[in-house]
Amino acid sequence: MADQKTIEILETVLTWEGEIDNPRIRDILNVKPVWASRILGELVQHLGLRAKRASAHAPLTFVGPKFNASPDDYLRIVGDSEIIEDARLDISSLQPDLFSKIFQATRRSKGLKIAYRSMTQPLGSERIVFPHAIVRVSRRWHMRAWCDSRNEFRDFTLGRISSIENVDTPSPKQRNDDLDWLETESITVIAHPALTFEQQEMIRAEYFPKAAARRLVLRRCLVDYVLRDLHIATDMEKHLPPEYQLAVAK
Repeated sequence: MADQKTIEILETVLTWEGEIDNPRIRDILNVKPVWASRILGELVQHLGLRAKRASAHAPLTFVGPKFNASPDDYLRIVGDSEIIEDARLDISSLQPDLFSKIFQATRRSKGLKIAYRSMTQPLGSERIVFPHAIVRVSRRWHMRAWCDSRNEFRDFTLGRISSIENVDTPSPKQRNDDLDWLETESITVIAHPALTFEQQEMIRAEYFPKAAARRLVLRRCLVDYVLRDLHIATDMEKHLPPEYQLAVAK
């Protein structure tokens, strides 16, 4: 019997590919034909009137509401193929040993002594930090941590940590003390006003179909990262098309 996770995987593929059959299930789950047939039967039963087959050997297709799965959910399942190639590149430098130390310190609410490089101190400076979250943004990994030397919560890019050691000291501050992490900001994204009417219509259709704008609710400390990585203009006079096609509504 297929578990809930397997059913969700197949619903995701069915949502984005529009149909699914025995060979496709064998390809996705790496199972034998007889098991693929059983799993397909369970999927048919699970979907009920939301899906149909023209015949016993025809692919299963949706006729009702589709499964709520993102394109990234789908890509995580199917990966690259002859039809789909994910050309996004992760150019961040991230070492497993460094990540695991940060993860363990975060989970245990303990400190880390790091040598950290920045634009103002490219050779690095030593500091004690107490991380409470690890954040993945489009280009880089960060940790959100209490900085003992600055006496405030700050963001640290993991690729700029040149050395790291465990510190067996309990964190003086917890996640619930970080207001910029807990509180959110609502950002309304629109097509850039400097575009022509026709260009704005095209951009709206591309990024928020059937809507004039899109509302993003973000942790306050992550707003700048998200806007920068998504190339969304915040200064209408400096951030101009064609480099900037989206903007924050004023």
